[in-house]
Amino acid sequence: MKPKHYYFVYLEIALRSRKYPYIYGFQNISNIPTKKLVEILEIDPDKDPNFSEGYFLTSRMYKKHEEYLSSFMPSMNFKMFEYCVRFYGGTKEDIRKCYKENIWE
Repeated sequence: MKPKHYYFVYLEIALRSRKYPYIYGFQNISNIPTKKLVEILEIDPDKDPNFSEGYFLTSRMYKKHEEYLSSFMPSMNFKMFEYCVRFYGGTKEDIRKCYKENIWE
């Protein structure tokens, strides 16, 4: 039997700073339909059918879809932060455990 795959979509948030070139935080945005993300991020599924690259969310893209996105995401500060959307996937064994089976774990 073929193993089941799971998919997640994360918004990576990074400071716009050469001194601190690391990701500042993540937000799971898997609840936004993939078709809508393809539209917002202007992804060409023919060029990247597996969504293997990260896609920057620009202020222009956000403003165009602000009414829709504001219900899923926090307020955005494009002067201070950069936002990148990444798709992750794999089998249950491939994906790091993001939950506790026991409260004391």
